[in-house]
Amino acid sequence: MKGLSRVAWPSVVFAIALAVFSVSVTRSHLALDDWGYVYGCPFVKDGLSWANVRAAFTTLGHGGIWMPLTYMTYMADISAFGQGWIAHHAVNVVLHAINAVLLLHFVAAVAGRLLPEGRGVSIAACAVATLLWACSPVRAEAVAWVASRKEELWTLFALCGIMAWVRWLEKGRLAFYAASLVFFALASLSKPTAMCLAPLALIVHALVVGKTRRVGFYWYLPVFAIAAATGAIAIFSQTHPEGAAPVEIYTAPFWWRLLNAAVASGVYLLQSAVPYGVYFDWREVPGGWPLWSAAGLAALALAIAALVMVLRRAADRGLRRIVLLAALWFAASLLPVLGIFGAVGDNALACRYAYLPSMAVAAVAAYVLSAVKRPRVRAASLFAATALAAANAALAANAARSFENDETLAERTLKCDPDNWRALRTLGRTLAAREGRMDEGIDMLKRSLALRRSQLTADSLAYLLACRGADGDFDEVRRMAKAVRKRPGLDRSGMMHDALGVVEMREGDWELAAKDFSASLVAPERTYTNIHTMLNLGLSLANAGKRADAVLILVKLRGVADRQVRDRALEALDVIKSRRPCRFEWR
Repeated sequence: MKGLSRVAWPSVVFAIALAVFSVSVTRSHLALDDWGYVYGCPFVKDGLSWANVRAAFTTLGHGGIWMPLTYMTYMADISAFGQGWIAHHAVNVVLHAINAVLLLHFVAAVAGRLLPEGRGVSIAACAVATLLWACSPVRAEAVAWVASRKEELWTLFALCGIMAWVRWLEKGRLAFYAASLVFFALASLSKPTAMCLAPLALIVHALVVGKTRRVGFYWYLPVFAIAAATGAIAIFSQTHPEGAAPVEIYTAPFWWRLLNAAVASGVYLLQSAVPYGVYFDWREVPGGWPLWSAAGLAALALAIAALVMVLRRAADRGLRRIVLLAALWFAASLLPVLGIFGAVGDNALACRYAYLPSMAVAAVAAYVLSAVKRPRVRAASLFAATALAAANAALAANAARSFENDETLAERTLKCDPDNWRALRTLGRTLAAREGRMDEGIDMLKRSLALRRSQLTADSLAYLLACRGADGDFDEVRRMAKAVRKRPGLDRSGMMHDALGVVEMREGDWELAAKDFSASLVAPERTYTNIHTMLNLGLSLANAGKRADAVLILVKLRGVADRQVRDRALEALDVIKSRRPCRFEWR
């Protein structure tokens, strides 16, 4: 880039990317991972400190992923801007805008190196190609979801590292080599997916820089060492999640993981070209047929056929190299998240995974738009691409609004994917809490449980059935809780014991109800509020004649913020102290 374009085009790209996703800067958050990564994380919630930074590096299994640098950015947000979600959302949007600018520089550099001699790169074409990527609605998950900051952060360092790597290959200056290693390490500290940077460095060397500079393989040893260490830590963190027993990462048959990988790759390609739908965290039952299987496999087959045709018949040598570069970039950067080698073997796809891989499409678009010889055809092509980017921007802003909270996201997901078990569970739990919609919520939870067996879904369904108390509901709760009755430790969240306690309390079995509520309160992975369970425990103890024990529980509720719980506890204490008969019912 030269002259005014060095500042003007990057500024335009930055401003547009910022404006499109500014709608996602809200006070809300998603229950999935947002809370666990930020205010539910013991070494993040209090902000930056040496103790918290040390814990971020030494706690390998929090959330099943090791990403200390990403955690540190959340700490910095809290220290700089205080509590709340607005700052976290705003930082995500700014990071995306910065990545768009970096991508502009990257595609301009790649197109400029591969275009035939005498043909200058069109900065306008590169900017439009970048906006096609930056303003795609498929980017919404990575930008609008606070927990997806890891995607933006590792991409930022990956782009910086690759560009420094290219400069080192061309100039031979050790400063660029050292900078690339530092950026590769920072990317790995942001998300383990950065292990793909080792093959990406080889691909860029072979297809962008080519034979202009030969380097010994020993220069690659530090890059592959970083990738190997990152992969080892990633496997350990997946198999040893904090606060839980070791888990098996190969949960699906190998043939199924390969099929999922093929389908997901095809869908990523299809969405990179035409963002026909935005899905959140697709999941599928191991052994079943993947979602959008036919479309994904067809898109992958067409992409492979087009790749072979271009490589065999295209007269433009630069076009052959840029298409091959895009294909290898796409495949190598997706490999860690396709589920072939890890725990996402039953994960059909998630839009955020395509954040960096889909940049390959922008590089091809920039090259093609720059390579058009006829001025009128080039102008028409730029106009059409600009119109498509504008249409995408409107869709992207709408998609970003879907991430305002769990309900809006689940509703959008179910419009695209009616059998998304996670969205059914999320929306079912939300609707069940509303007056007059409990039956609808319970039906959604039953559908979710039929699609995929999940203990959290079963616990939620059992609790709601216990609360509803229609014909057959109590028997169904008991059937669902048979395993927990034999092995109480299976109920790690405490919700199944809560459900049993409600059933027993409603049937007048006070002692057994008190026993189950007590077991619920000491569950090792309990995440929801204790006050309602404590209230039910106190009332059950009082009804069972254990007044002294009941008082010890109920007095702890006299100062809680929930007015209904507080008033009920005070009322119960008055009855107990007056020595009147205790006949407290569940409400």
